This record gives sequence, C-alpha cells and structure tokens, in this order.
Amino acid sequence: MLTKKENMKYKIPTIAALAALTIANPTSASTLLFADNFNESAENSSASSFNSNLASTQSGTIVSGGPITYTTAGTSFATQHSNGGTQMTLATFPDPGGANFGRVSLNYNFAGIANSLDQALVFSFNLSRVFGYTGDTTEWVSFTIGDTQMPFITEGYAGALFRANGGTETWAGGAAVGGTPSWSANDLVSITLSGAGGVGSGFEGGSTFAQIQIGANNIGTFNVGSRSTAYLTFSASNNNSHFGGGDFDNLSVTAVPEPSAALLGGLSAFALLRRRRA
Repeated sequence: MLTKKENMKYKIPTIAALAALTIANPTSASTLLFADNFNESAENSSASSFNSNLASTQSGTIVSGGPITYTTAGTSFATQHSNGGTQMTLATFPDPGGANFGRVSLNYNFAGIANSLDQALVFSFNLSRVFGYTGDTTEWVSFTIGDTQMPFITEGYAGALFRANGGTETWAGGAAVGGTPSWSANDLVSITLSGAGGVGSGFEGGSTFAQIQIGANNIGTFNVGSRSTAYLTFSASNNNSHFGGGDFDNLSVTAVPEPSAALLGGLSAFALLRRRRA
C-alpha cells in the first residue's frame, strides 16, 4: 500500500496532465498576451528606474515589439519593479504633506485585444506578502481593473484588497461583494473578464462579467456593467502614519476562448501545490 506521501507523489502528474489536456483542447486553447516575472539580473528598487530593463522580464504576444511600460505614483522607493531582483514591491511612507501611496499601472488597454480575439481575459498574479508596522493591521495592497489608469480599489470595476492581518475584500462594480476569505502567502489571485456565460470579450457593448478567484476560493461572478476599457493597477496604502506595503510576482494576462470550470479548478490546484512545495 502506498504511503500518504507516495500517494501525493503519484497524484501530482495526474493534476498536471488534466490541466494540460484542458489547455491543449482546441476549444479552450489560451494565448499569453502579457507576463512580467520581475526577475532582473540586478535589483531595481528605485521609483525613478521602475521602467528600466523591462525587456528582460516581460513576455507574451503584445510585447513582441518592445516592453510595455508602467505609470508610477509615489516618491523615493514607493514603487520598486524588482526588489531584490525577483518581485515587484509597493510601499507607503508617512509624509508630512500627506500619505505617500505607491501605485503602478500598465500603459496598455487590454479591451482592444480582447475584442479583436473575441475572447475573455484572465488577469493573475501571486501575492507574496503584505507588510506593515508591528501591531498595525490597517496596511493594505490592492489589484484593480478600471476604466482608467491609477484608480484606487473603490474607483475600479473589479479587484481585491489584501490587509496585513490576512483579511481580504473583493470589489466589483465599485462596491464590496462576495466573500472575504483570508489570503495566504503566494496565493494565486485571478480576475476573469468576459461576456455572458464566461464566453467572448466583455467589452463589445453588452454587460461585462468579472469572476474573482483568490487561492482556492472562487468568490463569484459579478455583472460589472458595460465596460469598454481595461487597465490594471496595483496600489498600496496605509493609515498615513506608518510604513507598509506588499510584494507581487508573476503577473500575467491571458486570452481564453472559454474559461471553463476545469481550467479554473486546475489553476487553483496548481496554486495550492506551488504553495505546499514552497
């Protein structure tokens, strides 16, 4: 009889094989549009050099002609493209003139390519950590998709907020929605934007639907109204008196003909597996 450890050893290839079959199926083939792994050969931890060396970290069909740059907000080291050479860090610092919020937004509207492919979009990343001043649980970071660049979580139309104490808030259509599960280090966070039924582009005049997934938790699918643009923004905030922020990794945007439950389940399984291996 196999031990529990041996049994897990033989289950891992099975999960991988099922996910591979899902992706290989002609009706569910996906296209990587954009990815940034934030892995630079040298640490890039200055806001002034955030857009340096991007070509070495990005991949995907839309970057074939050159890297996609970011708009940044926050002085000094509030935005760091490759802190330690491995991940993006956003931080906040007390500022006598007001809060110094670290924010970054990709200079690309993903709605156009979704329409040209007539496919749904999956935005995903790994949340490595949220850090803050000892004893202060108000620090938070967020991931937001909006009509314009640089919105806070309340101003976008789909997103999630993560607090230093492990709390989570999910937002859709400008309001808090769904469950509030706790998040764990390196959780895979994803937001799928599509037309009705999870099929086709969500930016062709009808309602846009946002499906939010945090680790193994499927928060739900929400009608976020008629949308024609899709910009993504990361931000960090605090209570204006303490230092805080967060680390992000493995940002990707993928076009999928039909984000099936099997594919979403496979992503969740891989997220859990990756966390256990780590």
